Amino acid sequence: MPHHSLIAAAVPLNAWVDIGATTLVLLLAAALIGVMFLFIRAASSDNEESRMLRDIVETIFGTPAHLRAGGSPNESTPASSHNDASSASKPPAAFREPCPGCGAEVTEQDANCPSCELRLL
Repeated sequence: MPHHSLIAAAVPLNAWVDIGATTLVLLLAAALIGVMFLFIRAASSDNEESRMLRDIVETIFGTPAHLRAGGSPNESTPASSHNDASSASKPPAAFREPCPGCGAEVTEQDANCPSCELRLL
């Protein structure tokens, strides 16, 4: 009968699987946090590789540099900065499109359509 007492005292196999799975998840979470820390640290330095990382992150999570109003960030000539300054002083062109309700032309200043009084967003 001592054989049964040893089996009852042993930890069941599914408990070891649970411990292993929990350890694996915690190690993966710690590795992910470490990689994020290293990525932020690399992207915040002032060298060419960090500029490339910032461009990648900006492209993924924001408006790409070539689609921004200021133009390309690589344009640092005096002529382009003069054009940027003159374009910044000009008001943007009026935005016109048809009303989704009646088809009348509306602008960005219209809160409601002038003809059908549809609330515009």
